[in-house]
Amino acid sequence: MIAARLARAATRHRVALPLATLLAALACGGVGVTVFSRLQPFGGTNPGSSSARTEDAIQRATGAQASPGLSVLLRGRPPIASDPASLARLAAAERVLHADRLVALVQDLHTPGLGPQLVSRAGDATLIYVTFRPRNDRALQDDASVLRGRIERVAPGALVGGLTIANADANHFVEHDLLRAELMAVPVIVLLAFLFFRSLVAALIPPLVGVLSVLLTLLGLRLATQVTDVSVYAVNISTGLGLGLAIDYSLLFVSRYREERTRNGGDVELALRATLSTAGRTVLISSLTVTAALASLLIFPERFLYSMGLGGAIVAASAATVTLAALPALLAALG
Repeated sequence: MIAARLARAATRHRVALPLATLLAALACGGVGVTVFSRLQPFGGTNPGSSSARTEDAIQRATGAQASPGLSVLLRGRPPIASDPASLARLAAAERVLHADRLVALVQDLHTPGLGPQLVSRAGDATLIYVTFRPRNDRALQDDASVLRGRIERVAPGALVGGLTIANADANHFVEHDLLRAELMAVPVIVLLAFLFFRSLVAALIPPLVGVLSVLLTLLGLRLATQVTDVSVYAVNISTGLGLGLAIDYSLLFVSRYREERTRNGGDVELALRATLSTAGRTVLISSLTVTAALASLLIFPERFLYSMGLGGAIVAASAATVTLAALPALLAALG
């Protein structure tokens, strides 16, 4: 009954539904890509562990994080502790740090008890340790990236690193590498689909369904960031799994549709009804199985596992939605 209704709707609205899908994809992409600016770092800590509770206690007592989040390496003429040029660069960097509202503590070679340990044995380099006030990871990453640019401008040659900078760079590389991976994968997918279907139009369908699924997933993750922290790893699993599931589902669907068209004398609605009753049911059961399996990761308190489960569950549901809701109308339009 449901298959018949879906087939009838896809046949009657074979132009309107693909156009509506295209507009929805553009909207999902426009909103979904903003998720990259809201992703949190790795998130491998169990909030209920003893170490996490100890860090929270330190932060409440001191108003600062338990460990430095930023390190600045300055090189100069030895002995760097008495070199005027090096000290001027050190002072310039510290002025930038002290002026930042999220910086709670700055430790350098002048810090009593710690200063000598921050100078290299050769006396040609020194470290500045920066500890931030307690804030969410996203705010600290953004602030650390801004600080890095300011320090590099006022203290030429300074190297800025640390855990917070590493997390910010990881987010950047994930966004960049995912785009590059997708640009490389889509042409390969089209070529393989062409060899399988022997038709350019049919070969374009699997990567199209994959891209639509990923865009819908990015929108889902963006909405999820409104209520919870989402690790950068959610996007990694979403893109790879989204393309894989969508391609598998669309290959199965298109192959069965072509068989049913031949069997029913070219009748589009009958072919779609039979395809939805068979291949469509397989896609639905598969997506529910994958969604349930990955959703089991939501029970873990570690943010990266939770986020991978969230992203995987959303992308499995998205791939099935696109395959069952948009693909029939597209096939009806293409004939």
